[in-house]
Amino acid sequence: MIIQDKNGFIFPEMQLSSLPTGAVKKLVNTLGKRIANGQYEVGKNMPMEPELVAEHGVSRTVVREAIKVLSGKGLVRTARRYGTHVCEVDEWNLLDPDVIRWHAPNSAMARKIHIDASRFRLLIEPTAAGQAAKNATNMQRELLRLSAEAIETEAESGADRLAADFAFHSTILEASESLMLRQFRGFLHATLNFAYAANAVTIPVNESERPSHIQTAAAIVDGNAELAEQCMHKMLLGCVKGAESSCS
Repeated sequence: MIIQDKNGFIFPEMQLSSLPTGAVKKLVNTLGKRIANGQYEVGKNMPMEPELVAEHGVSRTVVREAIKVLSGKGLVRTARRYGTHVCEVDEWNLLDPDVIRWHAPNSAMARKIHIDASRFRLLIEPTAAGQAAKNATNMQRELLRLSAEAIETEAESGADRLAADFAFHSTILEASESLMLRQFRGFLHATLNFAYAANAVTIPVNESERPSHIQTAAAIVDGNAELAEQCMHKMLLGCVKGAESSCS
């Protein structure tokens, strides 16, 4: 994953192994968005296979493969003779980056996802920061320092700040040396992209809050695990409060 070039940080495209290519991928995205945004209602059946074939101009095999992917993400379940049923939201895999990004940024469900994702990050990223302080390589420490500085110099939530933000937090997850924590990079990618697209990123108005990324990076660079964890907790607690405020 390339997160920096000579011109600065870049926000990468992430290829998810669960999403196929070609016609199946296109249909999965189309159907996934319709489910996520209520066009196909929870608790009701989707159109039958022949209808989907006719509407989208694809083969039965493509439709079946697409439904199989959606079923694996918890959005639907199929039964012979009964068709394809849209599952309750509690059954959806809301840690799946695809499921997150299929929601329209301004929808009520999107706002709830943004709040819950912020709260969830508060549970895992402080621990990751503490581990990163112990395990980060020299290159990772330098990336954290540079990305923190880039975040703090961006006054608005634009593409440059998003790229630096992702670089900062994903490097911490990678540097934690935890296989489980590193698995959340895709979730982080989706939630940050989601938040920036919805203009839901809170830029602190209090200048004393702005150096939080730099303080966290400095603690990791110095190998101070306790301070790194505290700084990350403080930073994400502010994100939670910002998410709750912007979505109320």
